[in-house]
Amino acid sequence: KHILNAQVSVRAPCCKKWYDCPECHAEASDHNLRKTAEMVFACKKCKKVFRKDLETFDEADEYCPNCDNHYIIDAKTP
Repeated sequence: KHILNAQVSVRAPCCKKWYDCPECHAEASDHNLRKTAEMVFACKKCKKVFRKDLETFDEADEYCPNCDNHYIIDAKTP
C-alpha cells in the first residue's frame, strides 16, 4: 500500500516474513528491520525467489535473473 508499483517483495532478515517495503514491515512488526548486505527477493512477475549481495550490486542486478523483470524502478506512492 506504500509503493503502488512494487516489482518484488523482500524477505525481512530479522523475522523472515515478506514485505513490499520497510514501512509495511514497521506497521506489522514489533521490532526494527535488521539491515543486511544480502537481500532475498521474490519477483512479482514470475514468482521466483532470488538473492542479491548489495555490496557487489551493479546495473545488471536491477533485473530479475529468472524473467528479466526490471525491479529497480522509481516508486509510485499514493
